[in-house]
Amino acid sequence: METKKPFKVCVVGGGLSGLAAAYLIREKGREEGIPIEVMLLESESRTGGKIGTIAKEGYLGEIGPNGFLDNKPYTLDLCRRMGVEGNLLRSNDSSRKRFIFSGGRLWNLPEDPVSFMMSDMLSIGGRIRIVSEFFVPPKKDDEDETLADFVRRRLGDEALDKLVGPMASGVFAGNPENMSLGACFPRIHVLEEKYGGLIRGMLALRKEAAKRGESGPKSAGPGGVLTSFPKGTAELIEAIASRLGDSILTSAPARRLETARGDQSPRYTLFFGEGENGDETEADALVLAVPAYASAALLRDLDPGIAATMDTIPYAAMAVVHLGYETKALPSPPDGFGFLIPKSEGRRALGALWASSIFNGRAPEGHVLLTVMLGGASDPFTPRLDEEDLIEVARQELEITMGIKDAPAFSTVLKWEKAIPQYTFGHLARVESIEKRLTGHPGLFLTGNAWRGVGINDCVAAGERVAGQVLYYLKEGPKA
Repeated sequence: METKKPFKVCVVGGGLSGLAAAYLIREKGREEGIPIEVMLLESESRTGGKIGTIAKEGYLGEIGPNGFLDNKPYTLDLCRRMGVEGNLLRSNDSSRKRFIFSGGRLWNLPEDPVSFMMSDMLSIGGRIRIVSEFFVPPKKDDEDETLADFVRRRLGDEALDKLVGPMASGVFAGNPENMSLGACFPRIHVLEEKYGGLIRGMLALRKEAAKRGESGPKSAGPGGVLTSFPKGTAELIEAIASRLGDSILTSAPARRLETARGDQSPRYTLFFGEGENGDETEADALVLAVPAYASAALLRDLDPGIAATMDTIPYAAMAVVHLGYETKALPSPPDGFGFLIPKSEGRRALGALWASSIFNGRAPEGHVLLTVMLGGASDPFTPRLDEEDLIEVARQELEITMGIKDAPAFSTVLKWEKAIPQYTFGHLARVESIEKRLTGHPGLFLTGNAWRGVGINDCVAAGERVAGQVLYYLKEGPKA
């Protein structure tokens, strides 16, 4: 019997989305009886992109996200597939406590409506304005809206400054004045669209949950428990990479893309590698799992229109400074997730995570690990400082916010010139335009965090989604 020649799929980009896509394409192909040879090309010497862990001197610090929320199935399902669900580490209960630095002090962010109304973090007028959201009529058109405009319209200026603005900087490192509501916070957008407002929506969701015998959501936030691994998010990356094995080529940047003429297969030729000559590979299907600007560079000759649209997606620069202290050096030990800082406070930090309070094992006995976030869309200059200056800025911010005067026992800095894609006003329309034009390039697919979500769950979901698209195409599209 003649053995069917396997399809060749090339994935460009070894971040989480690319890893998940490559793994799921191969595994689901096996499950469906579709022979597939997968190759993953990563330009750096390591996989993971902006997800990974630094382990030094007994400290464990993340280079990017600290984990994922367990209220969505995507990452949990991937962990089960790889057999590492037994390694999952839930965050400590104390990490549910989150703080805002406002008016020169840290305020515990209230978790329920009664506590919120009793808190003095917002003025009485600001609290009344939020409660009156119940009576604000919904937006009548379906046009995109900035996050800032939405919050001012429904909750008022003070809520924007002290609550939503800091949240936006903490999640996206973004500026709410130009962030797309629908792209960045679709759940909030849907609450108004479906129920007429945030409070109305929360009440309706609780009522629906009660009918199912469940407890409803306490807030419009994402919910769930932050989850990671004992050795950090690097465990997730290493688990996927180990399954892919020799299918991964590192230090292999993609340089140029060509298409085959006619209906023959393979359809794409990709030139990659270092040096003048490099190497090349052919593929029946090609998945670009790289940042928008990198995808644009590869597609500029093939489709200038797609590339031009991709070029309009900006990225925020970030510096992540990990500082380790003896616990006795702190006026009080950190007890919670950390804090965010409103822009109106005039500080240089977006906020800080109390990493060793969130997960056990992040610092040596008798020490704590604090992670200070600098930069973002509103401050592209601070991340350009050298490492010593960034450490000094982080120390100054912790002295102002937490009263820490002693020198740290440990420090390390990570700088990202292009850290997080910014979903600015009109983002979803741009993504839809790109996806529509992609239909003219059969066998070419996009995934990654530049399009529909920046979190770990979003990246895994994106990888799973594109894996399904590739498998459908291989079954229906190219000639074997």
